[in-house]
Formats: sequence, C-alpha cells, structure tokens
Amino acid sequence: MKRKLLLPERLMLGDGATPFNGVFVIRINGTLTAAHLYNALSKIQAKHPLLRAGIMQDKAGTPYFTIPEVYHAIPLTIKDRTNAEDWQQETRAAWASVFDIPNGPLIRMVWLKGSRQSELLLAFHHCMCDGGGGLMLVREILAVLDDPDYDIGIHPTFTTLQDIVPANVLTGTRQVLKARLKGAFIQAVLASIATFISIRNKKTVSREDDYLIHWKLDAQASAALFQHCTTQAVTVNTALCVAFLRSFKQVRGEKAMNKITCPVDIRKFIPEIKKDVIFSFGMSLELSVNNIPDLTFWERVQLLQAIATQKMKQMNPYDFMLPFEYAHGGIKHMRKFLTYGKPVYDLMFSNMGKLDVPDKYQSFEVDTIFSPTVVGPFANPTTIITSTYKGQIDFSFVSNHAVLNHEDALAIKEHAMSMLLEDLHVVTPAPALSSII
Repeated sequence: MKRKLLLPERLMLGDGATPFNGVFVIRINGTLTAAHLYNALSKIQAKHPLLRAGIMQDKAGTPYFTIPEVYHAIPLTIKDRTNAEDWQQETRAAWASVFDIPNGPLIRMVWLKGSRQSELLLAFHHCMCDGGGGLMLVREILAVLDDPDYDIGIHPTFTTLQDIVPANVLTGTRQVLKARLKGAFIQAVLASIATFISIRNKKTVSREDDYLIHWKLDAQASAALFQHCTTQAVTVNTALCVAFLRSFKQVRGEKAMNKITCPVDIRKFIPEIKKDVIFSFGMSLELSVNNIPDLTFWERVQLLQAIATQKMKQMNPYDFMLPFEYAHGGIKHMRKFLTYGKPVYDLMFSNMGKLDVPDKYQSFEVDTIFSPTVVGPFANPTTIITSTYKGQIDFSFVSNHAVLNHEDALAIKEHAMSMLLEDLHVVTPAPALSSII
C-alpha cells in the first residue's frame, strides 16, 4: 500500500532530515497508566494507515507514503513531571526531534507523569498530519484512555486525491487542461523568483533560537470578546488578525509588512474528507489591515471582515489543489524561496476555534488543551495559534530570536491584548510569565 505525497506534503517533508513538527499538549487531572496509553496508541495506529507509514522515494525521486511489512509501534516516552512548566521545554525538544522517515512512524508521544496531574505531548511530522487531524487524534486517544474497549473503527487504505476530488473535476478535459496551464505558470513564477535568491554565505535559521510564549484569556475576558464580536457582526478570527497586525506595526515600525497568512481548513470545503481522517493539505488566506488614520480598532475589524468574507466565498479547493499537482517540478524553487528568501508576511495565524473535546471522563479530567505549536525549516517561523477550551481562549506564540527578538514578541502580545480588550470593560490580563524556551 502506498500513496504519492501531494505537493504541500512534499514541501513540508523538505529534505527528509530537517524537522517540521506539530505538537499538541493535553493537561490531565487524575490517574493514567502506561498500559492504557499503549493501548490507546495501538488503537489509533491500527485505525489510521498514515500512523503506520514511512516515506520512501521511487527511482525518479518521487516520495511515497508506504507501510512496511513490519511496522514500528508509536513510541511512548515516560518522564517524571517536576513542575507545571515542564511541557514547554518538552515542546521545544519535540520541535527539533527527527523522525525515522523511511520506516516510520511519523508520530510519537511523551507522558510527563505526575502523581495527580500529567501532560500528554503528541508530536507528529506536519507532512503527515495537520492541526485538524491532530485534534482528531487527541479525541480518539482520550476516548480509548477512558474506555480501553472503545471501538474507534478502522480505515483500510490511505485517503487519496481520487477519494476527495469528484471524477468529473479530476479527469474532465477542460479542468485538467486548466490545471496543467496553471501548474506550468506556477513553476515558471517560482523558477523566476528563485533566480534572484542567493544562498551563498546564507545560513538557515537555527532551531536553537526558537521560543514559545504561552498565555490565556480568562473566561470573563473570553466571553466578553465573543459577545462583542457577535454585536459587531465580525468573527473572533478577524478581530485577532487586526490586533496582531496593528501590534506588529506599533512595535516593529517600518519592519512590519502588514501581511498575515491564515491557514484555512480544507475540510470545510470538501465534505469527502471525513472528520476522522488524517489529511494534510492546507489552503491559506492572506490579509492586510487598512492603516488609514482616525479609524477605531473595531472599524478596522469590520473593514477586514468584509474582505475576508469575500475571499472565503471565492475559494475553490479544486482550483487550488489540482494546479499544484502539476507543479511538482517547482518544489525545489519553492523550498529555496521559503528557506532563504526575505520574509513576505509578519506571521502565520490560525484560530482553531472551540475545541470539540469532552473534559469529563470516568477516571480523569482534561484540565486544559494548550493551543498546538508547529515549527518548520523556513525563514520566518513566526506563528500564533489560538483555540478555545472550557470557555478560555488559549494562545501559543512561536518565533525565533533571529527573526523577532523575544522582547518585541512580548510587546506585540501585550499591545494586541490591550487593544483587543480596550472597549470590552474587562481587566487586561497580566503579563505572561512564560519563560524563553
């Protein structure tokens, strides 16, 4: 059984030796056992073919997901938990960990074991799994931890392009011709851009300089923000985009680019990608804020909301997916641009919304699910991911000292939260106590 990697998956695979990892961390109150954890990992691995797969190349150098005849179990490392911040250091270690790409699996777990409270850290290669897939795995692991006999089902084969793209789109003469022409255009543009990027004497960003800033809004502030966004007929996502872009401008001045890239969950557009399927194909939305003077914060949010809504309506996942499948020849140029080119956006921002995960189980309780983090090998790793669990908005802010110094990142965080909550009649959260890791 094998499946060719789609272009975005190949991009995230990179050279196969450099990490590009996503990390979920779940804090649990109650009692866990190693036997139940091994059982949960065994069940999700049996269900999802990609969790048993490695990546091999054919004679032409095309990478494929493939399942070895004898596959390795998902590794579980058990460590003693010394304090409530251990998960941050463990997250940093997970960003830099290298998977056995040819043999798999491309996923592992760390259990920070405490007497009454523990953290489960789930790390995976991003070429295999996106944030939506990671959250689904969290749900399944917790369900089986709660009931070791719980049946989560089985997926017999990989999900392929043919499974999710209608046949008339995938094979229609007009659609294929259009996709081929767009693919050729994409390759030509990438090749042209790459010629102006020199790698001579350039070093890639050191992963040793990556850091994480984590914080939450309390339930009162979160509820006030939800309510105000409803009143203003805007999304929380748009309000956060404006807050962060304006804060980058305030803190970084002329260095700010006024561009934010927002990943869009492809599952919202293609119902054939089921909620319990692992898939990693990202679409994105690029947004900029109107910076004309004398506008209030919420006026800027409303202006951006109109633009974002229109762009979302115009999104067609098939027009995005198919051309890229005819642009695989441009992958080396795309990697060169993203790795050595000058950053063209301030940050990547993803709001996962309210996490659909129960908090009460028979033998344990989920204290919190921290917003996931992801770090890749590209020139600008600056990423903010938010999610809401148990009524609180949670923030994970990742960057690198060489790209954005830690002091500026803290200032951006403080300015954004102050701006966001200024008109909501709630107390601005105290500065984050997160360490530089």
